[in-house]
Amino acid sequence: MMESEEDLLSILDKLDSLVLECAAGNRSYEQFEAEYGYPFGYYALDGHESDDEERALLARHQYRIELHRRVADEILHLVCDQAKAELESYRQAGRIGPLEAMRRLKVLAREFFPDALP
Repeated sequence: MMESEEDLLSILDKLDSLVLECAAGNRSYEQFEAEYGYPFGYYALDGHESDDEERALLARHQYRIELHRRVADEILHLVCDQAKAELESYRQAGRIGPLEAMRRLKVLAREFFPDALP
């Protein structure tokens, strides 16, 4: 739960920065994952632990939060080590390796920050 709107914006700034740094090639996917963690759940960005006031705060910043929901859904929930990602059974299950995770992260970064990357 957030202490304030300033706290939420600080968290989102940090998360955005990690996404951009990785998408720009300034850190490996593994470094990104270690630092990024699972903030959507950790900070309850979906409002599952929030009162009405905090849900309203989250709603005001829904667009910024959406990036991190998509990172969770489209990358973090699916990623496994590269060797396993190359196995047919893992591919059929929709799992991805760090190489595909990095590609997807770049796509999301370009969508949400169109002017930030070359």
